[in-house]
Amino acid sequence: MRTTERLGPSPTTPNDGERDSLVGLYFRDASRYELLTDEAERRLSRKLTLCYRIISTELALPEATPQTFREVVGSLGDACAFSSRCRRAFHLATACRRKLIQSNLRLAVHIARRYGQHGIPMSDLIQDANVGLIKAVERFDPTKGFRFSTYAYWWISEEVKRCLQRGTRLVHTPENVVDEIRQLQKLSLRLHQSLGRTPSQTELAREMEASPSRIGELRALATRELSTDVPLVEDGSVTLGDSLDAGDQMAPDHPMSDRDRRRTLTSMLSELSDREKDILSRRYGLGLPEPETLQVISDDLGISRERVRQIEKTALKKLQNRYDSPEDAFGA
Repeated sequence: MRTTERLGPSPTTPNDGERDSLVGLYFRDASRYELLTDEAERRLSRKLTLCYRIISTELALPEATPQTFREVVGSLGDACAFSSRCRRAFHLATACRRKLIQSNLRLAVHIARRYGQHGIPMSDLIQDANVGLIKAVERFDPTKGFRFSTYAYWWISEEVKRCLQRGTRLVHTPENVVDEIRQLQKLSLRLHQSLGRTPSQTELAREMEASPSRIGELRALATRELSTDVPLVEDGSVTLGDSLDAGDQMAPDHPMSDRDRRRTLTSMLSELSDREKDILSRRYGLGLPEPETLQVISDDLGISRERVRQIEKTALKKLQNRYDSPEDAFGA
């Protein structure tokens, strides 16, 4: 069946609700590209086959190499390093790739709209449908003789189903993890039906040949995120984020602030003599578990307490003249 017949007239015209939305604007943009006829698609396939043959010969690729954009053109690297014939083949293959994508954008939208009743924003569905379309273009082997639209239909549908599986998660889950979550959910449903109860984590782990901790991770990844903006009271004046306490954790910028503080102190103390620096550091506990008293410093240096006080006062006066306020410099 031709693609034009499968799409029909309904997807070519967005409804009133979509007309002024971003989705409607995108759909009108996609509608500018005409669908490929059977003959046009065959011509495009012949061009791609020729391009892949030229590039494969230039690169001396093994005969078993799949004749796809991903395998052949992806092996090319810097096209400028090869012959002019190879470069022309590269540019033509790239143009054909773009043509296949553009002429099948409406197919991607058509498939995405089939899943529009599952609570996922249409923009997300279309985005993933386009990802599936691009994957199909890069994996399509024109030498096999299949219609591209038939081949692309499966890839687009699979990518949209993955979008439904991920749901409206803010954090993107890798595809292999999505597959694991899907397998876990199917297995959990089957065991629930056979056991008549919810299967334990150990039972699921045994069936999936995974560790119980991995089952716990997958269950956690399968749950939806909870926004910190969720209101806790009816008037919305208090949100969940307001009630979250960081506890004893440091602010993210704390290590950097501490480093800058140490650098500033080192620079300030370099203005003093060695004895002034030593006494002031000990009096304020810089680099020590706690500040030392005048008596301790006096006994250690073999000078009077009054002399220690005078040196401290002189050092602070120097810093005050240099940095305006010693209290601001050293803090409390």
